[in-house]
Amino acid sequence: PAPASTPRARTSLRPPECSARGGEVHLKANAIQIRFNSMRAREFERDLYRPGVISLSRLLWGSAGVGLQLTILAILSKLLDIPVLFPPLAATCFINCTCVYLRVARPKPVIVGHFIAAICGLSGVWLGKQLAGGVEFVLPLQLGLSILLAAVMMQIFDADHPPAAATAVIPALLPLPMPINVFPAHMAWGATFTILFTFVWNRIWFEYPVKDEDHQTRYAGLFMEKTQVWGAALCVAGFVLMSCRRVEPMLYVCGLWSMTAGVLVMGLQHLAALIFNAKSQPPC
Repeated sequence: PAPASTPRARTSLRPPECSARGGEVHLKANAIQIRFNSMRAREFERDLYRPGVISLSRLLWGSAGVGLQLTILAILSKLLDIPVLFPPLAATCFINCTCVYLRVARPKPVIVGHFIAAICGLSGVWLGKQLAGGVEFVLPLQLGLSILLAAVMMQIFDADHPPAAATAVIPALLPLPMPINVFPAHMAWGATFTILFTFVWNRIWFEYPVKDEDHQTRYAGLFMEKTQVWGAALCVAGFVLMSCRRVEPMLYVCGLWSMTAGVLVMGLQHLAALIFNAKSQPPC
């Protein structure tokens, strides 16, 4: 007798669902939603303006913001003589304009993340040379150490920002376009610009920084903690002062210090709060 045929496994794919209710037109295929509505306030709300939703708002407004943001940054970097690494900042531009409701798009992770990652990248290159200088596989060791240090420190400083991982590994791969002592501040300068652009661009449709479960109250009109606002203000002041490099070099130096101070205020804010709360609580 002929062997019994094995039944085919049923696929989990479902035909796309079409909906046209309340003036909204969209298709849904499994976990992906495709929307054909014109740009309006509803299309920029948290449940729609996100990965997993292909909408005209993200395709047009979000993509335009990404391209315009990086173009202006490149022009300013050239005109003001403040070189930065563009690949990691390009990824930041994408997140800030198309995935803005994610925590990694908030000012603190963006600015502090690139600053810390730059330091970790330089540290990984130096440590790799000390451990395996002259050895054939020194580069893989430097890459691994750089990203390892960056991953640890970004978490400690509550500055998880995936694009900053590229900031950490590039020093091991390519010559830097700036002296190593100003590398972290220059990356923070570029990151601060992306935050300023994102603030102006996104606020046409919704508030930025966005309200989330950890940021429910405003300070100075922003959904940010008081210390973060002051730290961001120092970074903005540093951005302006560093931008005066061609006009007055001393202002540029002051900007380096202001940028560093702003990063420290934002990056150490939660650690200082933990220490203060621990001291204020009665012993067990």
